[in-house]
Amino acid sequence: MQKSCLRWASLLFCLCSFHVAAEEHKHIAAELLPMSLQVSWQSNKPQLGKFGHCAAAFDSRTDDGKMAFACSIYVKLSAVAERKAVEHCDEQRQTRHIKAPCQLID
Repeated sequence: MQKSCLRWASLLFCLCSFHVAAEEHKHIAAELLPMSLQVSWQSNKPQLGKFGHCAAAFDSRTDDGKMAFACSIYVKLSAVAERKAVEHCDEQRQTRHIKAPCQLID
């Protein structure tokens, strides 16, 4: 009985670990963003606090129509801010038909 419970607990732990790892998002340094996204990042950065995050995606370094940028600032958990920023960025990305994935800005 104990071995069976231990196996189930191990399986559950592995599945939970896989789910957490699957939610990891790619990161990009702010210096690698196109200039207009760097300006947006700099203007939003003071409002982020310790939990807020921004995400961006771009297919062009000059065409603002091929860029997506979103921030999540009024949250109480960093992971929630990351997820929401990427979700909002993905919505813009799909609307603008941007192929590059949204990345969290460091």
